[in-house]
Amino acid sequence: MPRKPDTHAPFLVFFGDEPFQKQQRMQQAIDALLPPPIARDLALSTYDGLATEDNGGPTLAGVLDGLQTLPFLSPRRVIAIRDADKFISAHRERLERYCEKPSPTGVLLLECRSFPKTTRLYKSIVAAGGEVVECKKLSGRALLDFALAEAQRLGKRFERGAAERLADLLGPDQGLCAMEIEKLAMFVGERPTITIADVSEMVGQSREEKIFAVMDAAAAGDSAGAVRLWRSTLATDPAAEYRAVGGIAFVLRKWLEAQDLHAQGQPIGAIAPKVMMWGKDQQLRTLLQRLPAPRMRALLAQLADSDAQSKSGTRTIENAVEALLIAAAG
Repeated sequence: MPRKPDTHAPFLVFFGDEPFQKQQRMQQAIDALLPPPIARDLALSTYDGLATEDNGGPTLAGVLDGLQTLPFLSPRRVIAIRDADKFISAHRERLERYCEKPSPTGVLLLECRSFPKTTRLYKSIVAAGGEVVECKKLSGRALLDFALAEAQRLGKRFERGAAERLADLLGPDQGLCAMEIEKLAMFVGERPTITIADVSEMVGQSREEKIFAVMDAAAAGDSAGAVRLWRSTLATDPAAEYRAVGGIAFVLRKWLEAQDLHAQGQPIGAIAPKVMMWGKDQQLRTLLQRLPAPRMRALLAQLADSDAQSKSGTRTIENAVEALLIAAAG
């Protein structure tokens, strides 16, 4: 049954694989539930679900008592639990019973990674008038729209192709994307437009060079060297695993572009700077000989398949990239 406009949901659950989006949605919910001048120190209790009970983590008794306690100088009390997966698993049945008669003045906010629709708790929360919101990693057009909106929020716009370049370098991490766009906005200063050159200089140069070095070794047939460089990159850049797919896809598309230009009859010396291989004419020549266009397309398909497998949990990106490097070098 739909709620009356002046009432609130007794539960709000934000789940999925995109932490930035979950944090943003949870903060928006808190802002809406407890707007100024409500004193949040009296109306809001926030718990870290990863902490133990001895270290301030949530207890079932503490959470339920907080929800049932009458609010002071506020129309409601809000209990928010971040990283709540463990808490939910430990107290699922008791939470289901609470759903039968939730507090009229308490709101429970849960942020977690997984919250299947098939569970009794999911159905109980929805039946009690709660809301469950999935926060998924963005890709394709949705990711570009997010980047464009972030730039617009900061009074900037992207040059044609610049947002795509940013997405290639960073992958689907919205939090990282938002942070880098903020840095770019400060970097360009009074200039209203963020260019491809700005993105390359501020966001991806060192990271891009690492991926280029890995792929260059594979293109030269040095599978052992490529794998060694890849493992070194993982060891020195904890976020490399999450950006690898976008970076490798960018390199493979540049190689395909080089093959297309070569097929049109353009000389190697003219092609190299167009595909960001300045001064690497001989290396580019070898690459074009070793990796014809059909093979590059097969590698792109393998990369897409590996990305899908990593998202379903059947394979890690680390192992998938190693397999791709060996295939490229073979």
